[in-house]
Amino acid sequence: MKKIDHAKQVAQQKLGKTKREMSDIQKGFDDIRMNTSTYSGMMDTAMSVRAQQQLLDERENTWQHAADQVTTLERLQAKPYFARIDFQETPDRPAETIYIGLASFADSPDHFLVYDWRAPISSIYYDGELGEIAYQTPDGEQTVNVQLKRQFQIEDGVIVTMYDTEEAVTDQMLLAALDNHSSTKMKSIVTTIQRQQNQIIRNTDAKLLFVQGAAGSGKTAAILQRVAWLLYRYRGHLTASQVIMFSPNQLFNDYIDQVLPELGEHNMVQMTYFQYLSRRVPKFKIESIQDRFEADQAPTHQKITALLTSWQYFNAVTRYAKRLGRDGHLRVKPIKFQGRDYFTKEKNC
Repeated sequence: MKKIDHAKQVAQQKLGKTKREMSDIQKGFDDIRMNTSTYSGMMDTAMSVRAQQQLLDERENTWQHAADQVTTLERLQAKPYFARIDFQETPDRPAETIYIGLASFADSPDHFLVYDWRAPISSIYYDGELGEIAYQTPDGEQTVNVQLKRQFQIEDGVIVTMYDTEEAVTDQMLLAALDNHSSTKMKSIVTTIQRQQNQIIRNTDAKLLFVQGAAGSGKTAAILQRVAWLLYRYRGHLTASQVIMFSPNQLFNDYIDQVLPELGEHNMVQMTYFQYLSRRVPKFKIESIQDRFEADQAPTHQKITALLTSWQYFNAVTRYAKRLGRDGHLRVKPIKFQGRDYFTKEKNC
């Protein structure tokens, strides 16, 4: 806690210094002499303005980085970590101890006191019990012998409960998390990720990943943690603005909009599919939920729905499909739109 407090003081000092430098640079714009009488004078003026703007942009980036660091350290002050694991890489080496939290914290370069829950080594905590466990690293698969798993409940920097377990998440921690989640906003689940959820979050094999489960099984929570994990793993190549999440309605958007910021990430783009289509194809009339509801009330539409959902229609389609497969009468046509072939007959086959 002392080292976190010290790091926060250093970050706040850097924040204040950078803010003063930004103010001085902005004042420097007033000192630039505007010379527009000659071409060379105009070029000199433009170069001076450009140099000042670059300095200001650099300071703004430094300020934003320091502000993000202060926010992260404030989260760590309240809950620096939630788990500890002791493991042995080889039988001839002593056991190592690492702590896992919502964010990484190091008191010197390459000396981490707390590891981010998204770090490769943190997967040991979620994926298995005590004993031999394999996890993926940038250099390939690594196997370690886990000797201890300890879980913590920390509130405002004070350890409330701790217990050793062989499981990834105990019932006590799940109940405590559920008790704290009774709010109008969805919370992060990093302290209670189950093994199956962890496999979803860290999956890198599938280009297209479908997550199926019953209502309340944690699908949305796992997907949001997956977005946070992807932003961490591919930082420098992937930003939150490049991720889009389609929600059923705006109320759902409001419900989940604090999960990523709670983990120190910028929020992704959130919209309904109706909003997306309205922007992508503005010249087309897109049917809204209200339009669809009103259409369902029309007598003609009710008759169509009754036919398409009837047992007789199902049997008719089934017989037709069997006949096509048996007689080889399947006829494929190209898919066209506004006179343009999007899928040829050969591709559809």
